[in-house]
Amino acid sequence: MHHIKTAATLVICILIMQYLHEFGHALMSKSLGYDVLMTVNKVHSSGGSGDVPLRHSILIALAGPAVTIALSLLAYLSRAKLGMLAPIIIFNAMIMRTIATAVSLSHPNDEAWVSATLGIGMWTLPALVCGLLAGIFIAVLREEKPDWPWYLAMWAGVSIGYSAVVLGERYFPSFAF
Repeated sequence: MHHIKTAATLVICILIMQYLHEFGHALMSKSLGYDVLMTVNKVHSSGGSGDVPLRHSILIALAGPAVTIALSLLAYLSRAKLGMLAPIIIFNAMIMRTIATAVSLSHPNDEAWVSATLGIGMWTLPALVCGLLAGIFIAVLREEKPDWPWYLAMWAGVSIGYSAVVLGERYFPSFAF
């Protein structure tokens, strides 16, 4: 029963962190003067003066991953207070960006697009972000030492949570601002 709660916590964490990641994009976009429509998995910006300048596009693209990294770092720094919620948050951050990197094989994610645009190779920023998040995850695992049913619960939570985000996006609330 304990690990069912763990999987359910991860599903809720996925939804919250997806919105926070997209809110990072949305907040940057709004701060640059664009109108924003945000869903659980995308941000659409409009209303600027024609084409979005490249500098703005890069800042908007980086804002979501920056929020995800910040949440992971905050969870790590607050792990004494968060208990087993800290590794769940950190695991989700790592998995979120790893899945996004895998999707880059057909459609470049935030980091891959920025990396390619900056001319440093499409996989440079995704590798750095995933490596950083994996390092934080490994550091917290050395302290917590979860058992194998915890990992199984994480697999179940990721399967359910990200399936819901991708397949059920139209059923989740969207926000315009």
